[in-house]
Amino acid sequence: MKPRRHRATAALCAIGVLTLWTQECLAQVPAQTQATEPAAAERNPPALATLSRPTGRFGRTLGLPKDGRDLYIPDDDYIRFPLPPGAEAYADVDALKIKSVIGEITAISRKSREDGNQYWGRIPGTPYDRMTQDWVMAQFRKLGLADVRRQEIAMKPLWYPTSWTAEFTVDGHTTALRSVFPITESPSTPGNGITAPVMWVGLGTAADFQGRDVKGKAVMIYSAPTPGGRDHSADWSGAIRRANDAGAAIILVEMGFPGDAQSEPEGAVGANAPTVTITPDEANLIRDRLDEGRAVSFHLRLATEERTGLKTANIWGALPGASDEQILIMAHTDAFFEGAMDNASGLAMMLDIARHYAPAPQAQRPRTLVFLTTPDHHHGSEGIHWVRDNYDWSKVALIVNAEHPSQTLLYNLDAGVMTANEVSARRWFVGGSDALRALVRRTFRELGVATYRKSEVAPGGELSQIYMKAPSFHIIDHVIYHTTLDTADLVPAWGIEAAARAYLKIIDTVNTMTKDEIAAAPINLADPTRPVR
Repeated sequence: MKPRRHRATAALCAIGVLTLWTQECLAQVPAQTQATEPAAAERNPPALATLSRPTGRFGRTLGLPKDGRDLYIPDDDYIRFPLPPGAEAYADVDALKIKSVIGEITAISRKSREDGNQYWGRIPGTPYDRMTQDWVMAQFRKLGLADVRRQEIAMKPLWYPTSWTAEFTVDGHTTALRSVFPITESPSTPGNGITAPVMWVGLGTAADFQGRDVKGKAVMIYSAPTPGGRDHSADWSGAIRRANDAGAAIILVEMGFPGDAQSEPEGAVGANAPTVTITPDEANLIRDRLDEGRAVSFHLRLATEERTGLKTANIWGALPGASDEQILIMAHTDAFFEGAMDNASGLAMMLDIARHYAPAPQAQRPRTLVFLTTPDHHHGSEGIHWVRDNYDWSKVALIVNAEHPSQTLLYNLDAGVMTANEVSARRWFVGGSDALRALVRRTFRELGVATYRKSEVAPGGELSQIYMKAPSFHIIDHVIYHTTLDTADLVPAWGIEAAARAYLKIIDTVNTMTKDEIAAAPINLADPTRPVR
């Protein structure tokens, strides 16, 4: 079979791991293409397991997670950076043990799914959020941390989809869809659901909508996920809003992760039409029928509710030091789906930092190490907001954020995806003095932590809420998070090892510096171009 151009081009734009995709790339995806499916497919749409895909120089086109057998890489096969001279103090970091801890955390997420929740993960305000808190407290106590406590936090109302089903019908033949997933804040469907004819509008640009009557239709949009956030092209380019304003009955967003991975992005706030995602594999079943000029109807039943009066909690622990100055080390606990990278990997790395320092006598820890886990990161950030607004920052010399430290390097290839046996580069941020910035950059390089060429101007992640309060640093990997791709299969152990060792060396070096040496010079309000001396 000849390659389907719309599939191949869409996949090239989908993840953008090496170079962030651009609007020019998006513009290559056509709204309609010619049919190339064989006649047999016209009579009986193929099941996902037998869906034909184009081939290329590497064989059949691969997607995740269904092609994990071909794409997932054993930890021992990844490139591993040796411990450099002078870093022998960090030889105790056991990456495989850290990765086993990730498995304990993701098991809580899987239990939420096994208990029958379609909307699953370590969702704040649910029993699985509480299980995660209990687990963290047990780990803190096991490591010998002092003042281990739970600080309960009231949550904002939680949008929660309770159940949904989706299917499409062509010529009287109905196919159930397994990958459909509600976009955050989508409204429910009435009663038994909505049935509407499908209309494909490509990228959903203004030109794609021009002359198209989408009122009462199930409007299908291709969307490219943007590395680094829950945003995606159908959201930030206004495609979802255009469909909603034009009277769409349902908005169906094809998220461009090649394969069959479910995703939970943003983009439905204020929408009147129920708004859901669908994987490329299942979207192609619909698009192929549309390409053939056949009418397709889509049925969606979606029930959501607003849960009020919920509580979540920050968890605190400490390793007292020789002074009351503090280094605050934190990680967030909540996650969609398994959340192995986001943020079981950061949480497990934070615990290993505590393990490393716990045996030392108090007098040998120059500063008190405060450990904090925060919930609600993907919902309302109420935990970290409390810390931002109420914590005594006068004692904090440095904030260390452990968030997404390791991910497999991914490439777009043919119409699919390819993995590589090395760790992807990370976003990074340092806030503080030039000396701190130089320290962090040098240590990342020496310990094998690959980073983007430029740092974030302002940090993303949990650090975004508090980085103005004290000097700080972090790394964040991304791309696969908020999807069912976020499993331990794509979290290389050696990437966590390198990051943990770098974090430890930075902390140790910072402990030889004064607070003034760590902090940036204050701004001279009379002349902001000149620092206060």
